[in-house]
Amino acid sequence: MKPFLTLAFFFTAPLASAQQEHKLAKMPSHQTPVPYMGERNWHLTQNLGATGARGWIEGNKGHSHDSREILIKSIEPGSAADGILEPYDIIIGAAVPPDTPASSWKTAPALKSFDSDARLSIARALTWAESDAGKGELKLLRVRNGMQDTVTIQLPVMGTYSDTAPFNCPKSARIVEEAAAFVAEHMPADGYAKGVGEPHHAGLLLATQDPKYLDHVRRCAVRMSELNEISDAGHETWRWGNTNTFLTEYYLATGDARVLPTIEEYARVLTDGQCNPGTWGHRGVPNWTPPGYGSVNSTGIVCFYSLILGKQAGVTYSDKAIANSAGFYGKYAGRGNIPYGDHTPYYDTSNGGKSGNAALCFYMLDAHPAAQWFARLAASSNLMSFEGGHSGNYFSQTWLPLGVQLTGRANTIAFWKRFLSYRDLCRRSDGSFIAQPWPHKREGDLGTGNYVNKGPMWNTGSFALSYLSGTERLAMLGRRDSCFAVDAPDELAPALIQFRAKHYHEAASTAAKLKSASNPRVAKLAAQLEGVAQRNLESIPLTLASMEQSLNDGDLFQLKHQLLAIESVVDPADERLTKYREAINHPEIENYLQNGAQYDRAIKGMSMEGEKGFITCVTSARARGQGWLEGLARKPEQPYGKLAAKALEKFPPYTRRAGKDLVATQAGPGHSPNKPHTENIEFTVENADAIRDLYFSYQSATAVKLHLNGTLLLDLKLGRPDARPVTLKLKPITAELLENGKNSITVDFTPSDKSFKAAIRLPQ
Repeated sequence: MKPFLTLAFFFTAPLASAQQEHKLAKMPSHQTPVPYMGERNWHLTQNLGATGARGWIEGNKGHSHDSREILIKSIEPGSAADGILEPYDIIIGAAVPPDTPASSWKTAPALKSFDSDARLSIARALTWAESDAGKGELKLLRVRNGMQDTVTIQLPVMGTYSDTAPFNCPKSARIVEEAAAFVAEHMPADGYAKGVGEPHHAGLLLATQDPKYLDHVRRCAVRMSELNEISDAGHETWRWGNTNTFLTEYYLATGDARVLPTIEEYARVLTDGQCNPGTWGHRGVPNWTPPGYGSVNSTGIVCFYSLILGKQAGVTYSDKAIANSAGFYGKYAGRGNIPYGDHTPYYDTSNGGKSGNAALCFYMLDAHPAAQWFARLAASSNLMSFEGGHSGNYFSQTWLPLGVQLTGRANTIAFWKRFLSYRDLCRRSDGSFIAQPWPHKREGDLGTGNYVNKGPMWNTGSFALSYLSGTERLAMLGRRDSCFAVDAPDELAPALIQFRAKHYHEAASTAAKLKSASNPRVAKLAAQLEGVAQRNLESIPLTLASMEQSLNDGDLFQLKHQLLAIESVVDPADERLTKYREAINHPEIENYLQNGAQYDRAIKGMSMEGEKGFITCVTSARARGQGWLEGLARKPEQPYGKLAAKALEKFPPYTRRAGKDLVATQAGPGHSPNKPHTENIEFTVENADAIRDLYFSYQSATAVKLHLNGTLLLDLKLGRPDARPVTLKLKPITAELLENGKNSITVDFTPSDKSFKAAIRLPQ
C-alpha cells in the first residue's frame, strides 16, 4: 500500500467576501482553500444533486445570496462526478436556465460564471440537465489549481417538470418511484421500526399503492405493532406520535385489524401522558405535569394528529385529549405560528413544519378556518423557512408541503415551483434524499450529530411522500374519509364482511357494484375498497414468490417476518404457507434468527457506502458491519456463513487508518498563549513519488500558516480556537512539492493555550 504523509492541524476559517466573488478560486495553486474565518462550521457541505459531489457554499443568516463559487469537498466513488471532480476543485459557473417554468426550456442555456446565488444557480442547472432537453449533461466551469476549464457530468435524464408539478408530472412520479425503490432495498428484513424517520419510509411504500411493496409495508406494520413493546424510556413521544401515525394511516388504508390493539395502546399512553395545556413534552408524563422545560410542540402536534386518526379508526378513548390539544394549538390560528412550547405566537411560516402538521390536524377535525390559516401560512414559506428549523429542516421538509396541499391546486403548484430545483439539489443518484444544512451554520442547535448528518435513512420517505400531495391515498395526502373508518356507510357492510374474511375477489366484486351508487360517499368509498381488495390479490403471489426466494437463499430471518406479515391477508392455515412454516421450525432457528439479524443489519448498513453510497462522517457502523460479516463467514457451516462470505465479495475491505507521528511540536515553555511563534521541522522522505496525499492537523490556535519546502500551503486566521484535534487533507497537488531526502515545513502559529499541538503523521 502506498504510504501517506500526514501533517496534522485543526481550525475554523475565513468567510469569502461578496466583493471578492472568486476569492477561493484565485488562491495560489498549492494553497488549500479554507473558506470561513471565525466560523466553526466551515466544514458543512451541501449535497450537489445526483452528481455524487458535496461542496461548501458561502452562507449568511439562512441564505446564500452572496455565494458565487462552490468548493468541492468530497466525491462518492463510482458516482457521476467521480473522475471529473475532485476535492478542492472550485465551481465558478454552470449552464443555468432562466427562472421560468421548465416546460419553456427549449435551447441549452449559456455556460457562464455565476452572477447570482451559486447554490440556487447550480440547483437550476441540475434541473435543466435532468430534463429531456438537457439530455443529462451538467456543464460546469471548474477551477483546479488555478486553471479554469469546462467539464460535463453525465446524469440520468429524469424528465421535465410539468407546469402542474407535482400533479400530473412524470418527473415527480419517477422521483417517487426511485425513492420507494431505495427505501425498499434498504429496509431491514423485519421491517422499519418505531421512531421518527422510519415510519415515513413505511408510509411512502404504502402511499405508492404498488402491490410489490405491500409485503414490505406489512412487515413494517407487524414490527411496529405485534412485535413492538411500548415503553417510556426518554424521548418516547417522538416515537409514539410518528409510529402511531403510520399505524393509523396503515389501518385506514388497508383495513388490517391486527394493528388496532397497538393503536389502542398508543391512544392510552398518549392521553395519559398529555401535559397540562393539551400538549406533550419529550416524554409522556403522569398527572399532567410537564417535566424539564415542558411542552415540545414539534412532537406534540404529531401525537395530536395520530390521536385524531385513531379516533377515525374506531379507537375508544376520551375526547378530552383531542379537545385539549385543539384548544391549545387552535388558539394560534389568526394570531401567528405555533411556537416551540407554551409560548406566544411565532412570526415565521414553518417553525419546523408545525404549520403544515397543524393544517392536517384541523382539516381532519372539520375545523376549516383553522386548517386554512395554517395551510396558507405554510404555503407562504420561502426557502429560509422551508430549509430552517430547530435541529434541522427534516421536520419542515416532512410536514410543510403536506399542509400546503390543503390550500388548493393552484397554491400548491405555486409553492412547489419555488422549491422543485432545491429538492433536486437534495436528491441523490440512488433516488434517496438528504436534508441540507443551512448554508451559514450547523443544521440545528444540537450540533452536527443531528438530522442532516443522519443521511438518507432519515429523510427519503418523508421527502418523497410530499410529491404525492393531493392523491388522497393517505390522510396526510388529503384523504378525509376511509372505507375502514368506524362510521363507514352501512351499504359497505357486505363487502367489508367479505374483505375481513379475506375473500378479496368477492369483496372487490361487491364493492364494484356500489361505485355507481347515488350517494357520493358510498360510491367513493366503494371504489376505495375495491382498490384495496385488488391490490391484496395482486400482492399475494408476489409475496409468495419472494418468500420462495428467501427459502432458497437460506434467509430464514427474512422468511420468518414475511410469514408473519402475509398472515394479514392469507389465512394462517392456507396450505401455500405450510412449507415456509415448516422451514422456520428448523432446530437451529434461534441461531438462524440471531445470525440473520446480524447479517441483515450489516449488508443494509454497508450498502450505504461504497459505490453510490452515502459517505458518512462516522464509520463505526461500516466497521461493525464488516466485522459481523467476517465473523459469520469464518464458519461457513453455521447459519448465514455462506451468505456472509458471498456478501463480503460485494464490498471493498474497510480498514481504519492508523499511524505514528514522524515529527511533532506542541506548546510549552517559550510558547505563550496568544503570541505568535514559528517552528521549523525537518523530516526525511525516501520515496516521494509514492506519497499521494498530505494531511495537516492541529488543535488550540488562533492563527496558523504552513509552508512546505518554502511554498505556502495554508494561511488560516482562526476566529474561534477549538481544543478538539481535526485532520485536514490538503490539495492533492501539494504532494508534488515533496522531495526525496530532506524536506522541511514551517509552521507559524499563535497558540490559544498550552494545549496547542501539531504533528506530521504517516498512516500505516
